[in-house]
Amino acid sequence: MRRRLQPVIKWSGSKRRVADALHGLWPEGLAKTATYFEPFVGSGAMLPGRPVERAVAGDVITPLIALWKEIAAHPEAVGAHYRRVWEDRQARGQGAFYDARERFNAGGAPLDFLVLSRMCVNGLIRFNASGGFNNSLHHTRPGIHPDRLDLLLDEWSKALLGVSFEVSDYEHTLQPAQAGDVVFLDPPYVGTRGQYRPGVFDFKRLSKVLSELNARGVHWILTLDGQAGERAYDETVISSSLYRHRFYVTTGHSPFTRLMGTSLDEVREAVYVNFEPRDTQLPSP
Repeated sequence: MRRRLQPVIKWSGSKRRVADALHGLWPEGLAKTATYFEPFVGSGAMLPGRPVERAVAGDVITPLIALWKEIAAHPEAVGAHYRRVWEDRQARGQGAFYDARERFNAGGAPLDFLVLSRMCVNGLIRFNASGGFNNSLHHTRPGIHPDRLDLLLDEWSKALLGVSFEVSDYEHTLQPAQAGDVVFLDPPYVGTRGQYRPGVFDFKRLSKVLSELNARGVHWILTLDGQAGERAYDETVISSSLYRHRFYVTTGHSPFTRLMGTSLDEVREAVYVNFEPRDTQLPSP
């Protein structure tokens, strides 16, 4: 539908590098009236290349959705705020970042959330048990230049035409999905649970939702942990009765092992689909 865009919001686990390959799986002949659903939107890497125009994107992180709405509707204001903080950082150093973090933690300001995502260590979005952003400034990187960000914001604002955003649990976001619609699910992973928000993801509940989507004739693609370095994650969390194909795709290197300095693990994610993909030459599991 559109070319792949550089990320505007930094988000660990982004599917930017594999978005084209994943979109190439959707079946032929999707109706123009179909809706694309992405209930764990994160960095939104899959949105520009979505197979149909109309889309619903959701997440439970309120400032993330508020930021997406601002990018879609007011890209100039988003860019102006970032430029002010970026220039302040160049002038007086780390205080500009920590002021933005304090403002965000006090009130969830979405424009400061963008600043934090672009300037924190390795772009890792992390919250403490109280919901406060707790990653630190990346001292050796100045953050994306405001001129470049302005161009990205303009591109993304145009790419988001037809997309509605909602703060919502994934099950609620997917309730309107019906036969012929398409869903991309990228939930918190087994190997990184609790890194972004405290809590444990309920895979039994996810399986129930997938079963309901199958019954309604909704096409879905699901990405989950596969392998990271020598670690292989449990493949039994999704029953084979729920999907038609499972394969692996290499998405890069783990930002967590990079941050900890323990190793540089290549990440291969498991991809599940409940339909016959357009590309029948799938990689072997």
